Amino acid sequence: MLKMKNIIRITAFLFLMGMLSCDYLDVVPDDAPRLDHAFSNRSVAEKFLRTCYSHLPDITDPFFYPGWYTSFDELFPRDSRSLRSVAALTALGQQNTNSPYLDFWSGNQGGKNLYVAIRDCNIFLNNIHIPRDIEEEERARWIAEVKFLKAYYHFFLMQLYGPIVIADKEMPLSSSPEELQSYREPIDVCVDYIVNLLDEAIEGLPLVLPDPSSELGRISQTIALSVKAKVLVWGASPLFNGNPDYKNWVDNRGIQLIPDTYDPSKWERAATAIKSAIDACHEGGLQLYKFNKYAGGPQTYNMNDTVVQLMTIRKAITEDIRLNTGIIWATMEMPANGKGNATGLGFASLGDLLARLFPYIYAEDQQSYVQYHDASWQMVEVFYSNNGVPINEDKDYNYSGRFGVRRATPGDKHESYIATGETTAEIHFNREPRFYADLAFDRGYYELATTTTDGGASFNPFLRWRSGEVFSSGSYLPKKIIPFESSASQGNSAYRYTAHPYHFPLIRLADLYLLYSEALNEVKEQPDAEVYYWIDQVREHAGLKGVEESWANASINPDKPSNKVGMRDIIRQERVIELAFEAQRWWDVRRWKTADQYWSLPYMRWTNTAKDPEDFYVVEHLPAYDRQVTFRDYLSPLRIYDLRINPNLVQTYGW
Repeated sequence: MLKMKNIIRITAFLFLMGMLSCDYLDVVPDDAPRLDHAFSNRSVAEKFLRTCYSHLPDITDPFFYPGWYTSFDELFPRDSRSLRSVAALTALGQQNTNSPYLDFWSGNQGGKNLYVAIRDCNIFLNNIHIPRDIEEEERARWIAEVKFLKAYYHFFLMQLYGPIVIADKEMPLSSSPEELQSYREPIDVCVDYIVNLLDEAIEGLPLVLPDPSSELGRISQTIALSVKAKVLVWGASPLFNGNPDYKNWVDNRGIQLIPDTYDPSKWERAATAIKSAIDACHEGGLQLYKFNKYAGGPQTYNMNDTVVQLMTIRKAITEDIRLNTGIIWATMEMPANGKGNATGLGFASLGDLLARLFPYIYAEDQQSYVQYHDASWQMVEVFYSNNGVPINEDKDYNYSGRFGVRRATPGDKHESYIATGETTAEIHFNREPRFYADLAFDRGYYELATTTTDGGASFNPFLRWRSGEVFSSGSYLPKKIIPFESSASQGNSAYRYTAHPYHFPLIRLADLYLLYSEALNEVKEQPDAEVYYWIDQVREHAGLKGVEESWANASINPDKPSNKVGMRDIIRQERVIELAFEAQRWWDVRRWKTADQYWSLPYMRWTNTAKDPEDFYVVEHLPAYDRQVTFRDYLSPLRIYDLRINPNLVQTYGW
């Protein structure tokens, strides 16, 4: 009976396919072959390879990908139906052990069962030797790709759960129930296993894709090396490296699962891996992306330098991946209605991540169901001043008066950001370029191909979001991830939202640069030129001066970059800013063990019941969305049922 159940289980795995939109990575059709035929020749084996790819978590899914709405400190799902999503319920502190939300361990409540993905990888690796009509070079590459995927699925689980079960081998059909009862392994064992598997994969992968036009979505050495770097950074970071909160997390073997003693050598190992990844990326031709206004068509040729800088920041995300030199790895998925069980929430359109973040520019945009979700108040305050330092540290910034109102004049030199003659909040003035590239706000401009008629020299109309105007909103929107080429009504009720598809980045070169500065800062006794160099590359790309110069000239704490603790804070804030609205912040604040500082911040907005600016720009607090955070919220719980059927599993500590 047990043997028959295992046979049925294996057969079922072959039909558990995800959806990928890349030509190469088309999913296996419904008439997928049975296991005994799945490797009979190259054609069917290639379909199984696509199956292994098909389990990759979908970063364009707003409610089922953990990085978007599982906390409200970056984005806020304002629509009441969105607030019933599993992601929002997690952010509201309603995670549980009976039926955990976003359960990637067992595949429930929006999570994919990544152990099914790993088992498919094991089946592939155990059988790919069978087909005889495959060139050995191609077979070796396929094996390397699947080893990478197997490692990545383990890594994704590790980021969510910490210590995990390592599914290195496909269990024989004759295995007893006791043999199937595996243990969660200590975090250092997990890190080493994933890194070793990635090292095996790297040997068989091309440096970059030989033919990107036909192979888009496949894995290269640059991707594998970058993921390896991230694995080691996680292993070195405070959540997993000397965390006293988990001192008593011990399984029934008496093994401690996360060390409570800090090991600085882990940062040294991470730094070496990050530099190897950066070197490989450079060798493969990758560099930080820069926008060329003369290559952008008739809507961009006349842009001034200020707007070109904004476009460099935005296009670093939304540019065609075949032209974007700064993206290492991107998803093949595309935003779409219905994702994240949006249909079950009562409104399928909520599932389209980018459409619901598109702004109200005209009243006619209402028919496109735009602006259903917001950027958080915390993101408004986190961006630097125009002097390149935090606004609460800038000696010239009007921090105490930032919630007041101010009329934009020609002397402000903000004509590319804010409509001259209009009154808006003081906090919108004298900010760094990424503030204006990343955020949309009342009385600000929104640069789109359809909002310029003079080649990008100017953009109209500006956003009018007060009571009784185009839209009533006391909030902000993320602009950076919305393509310049997308549009909605354009003021014509016959037009609807039109997307401009692009491949959303999973890893960018700027991400590695900042990780390298972070690792070097932890390795060295105090910051030096090497630490500053890599973060300054990112700052220069964003239109800012270097760290040392900026703090020396503008900060009330000019010596902050000269010590490890101060530089650590600078690097972390730089990552939060540079990677804003890319579904990265949620992962970072967890590995830094700083989520309690961010997730518990009060939800704030401007009052949205007034038209007069003095009455509109009044900060209000909505306590219904406040959250208390404890150490247990850093890692996801296991389902109680899984613990019952496997007594060797131990629950995530605190749950």
